[in-house]
Amino acid sequence: MSTQGQKRTGKNRTAGKSNTGSSRRPGDNRRQQSDRISSRGRRRAREAQKKRRIRLVIMGVIVGLLVCVLAFSIYKLASIFLVYNSAEKEYEDLKQYVTEDPISPDLLADSGAVLDAPEGQEEANAPLVPMTRIDLDSLQEINPDAVGWIEIPDTVISYPLLHSEDNLYYLRRTFQKENNRAGSIFIESKNHSDLSDLHTIIYGHNMKNGSMFADLKNYLKKDFWQEHPYVYIDLVDGAHCYQIFSCHEAPVSDVCYTIGYEADNVYADFLTTLQSASLFDTGVSVEKEDHIVTLSTCTNDGKDRIVVHAKKIY
Repeated sequence: MSTQGQKRTGKNRTAGKSNTGSSRRPGDNRRQQSDRISSRGRRRAREAQKKRRIRLVIMGVIVGLLVCVLAFSIYKLASIFLVYNSAEKEYEDLKQYVTEDPISPDLLADSGAVLDAPEGQEEANAPLVPMTRIDLDSLQEINPDAVGWIEIPDTVISYPLLHSEDNLYYLRRTFQKENNRAGSIFIESKNHSDLSDLHTIIYGHNMKNGSMFADLKNYLKKDFWQEHPYVYIDLVDGAHCYQIFSCHEAPVSDVCYTIGYEADNVYADFLTTLQSASLFDTGVSVEKEDHIVTLSTCTNDGKDRIVVHAKKIY
């Protein structure tokens, strides 16, 4: 009995322990579950905060890059504006040496007379119109490479004309030899500076602000040519007028960039080629005895050239 009682007592104690353990476990589980939930929440919060910091850093980098790009763009625009403004001011100041408007062929024909020859020059060699409207001496004091002035009335084209031994020299230099992308208006180096060749090429930039030879692109439209049919060039030997007979685009390797012709059938064929290339019929005839000039500038994309051909009429 005693032994069985002890056994029962032991069982009861064991059972009591078991009951006591099972009564605490649900609370412990809840606390552990709560701790796990809290731990996950804190971990998620830390991860979310870390992601926010990364996003802020990325946004900061992007904003910084945008600010740099904007600052660089403003700098470049300001630089371009200063370049354009500097060249425009220089060339505008040089117009003080142009004292008169050019004489149109119609006005000359209406006058019914050839102007007197300059003193000391024989009548047979006298220019039809003496060069009096340009103060060429003053221009040559500023730059000895100055040979004259080129103008197309009612356009922006009114500039001193230069000639040197290197076509690249005035490509990025102004009349006063300042480095500037506007460059100058200059004659092909292999041509004579007095335009005595049968074919003379004159170059100028197609500037985005509309300066230099930019107006040449308007000659791709017939109505512009009709309103501006003449090119005036003043040289030391006299004032000259050229009548435009062809306008078109051409690659840099085009035959229109060949010079050194004689008054023969080869030159006659060359003139025919130029006439045929014109975007529209000007009705202006050219013969192998005619002296012509080609005005050349880049197209807007720079791949090809815009060329305007004109023959000398006085």
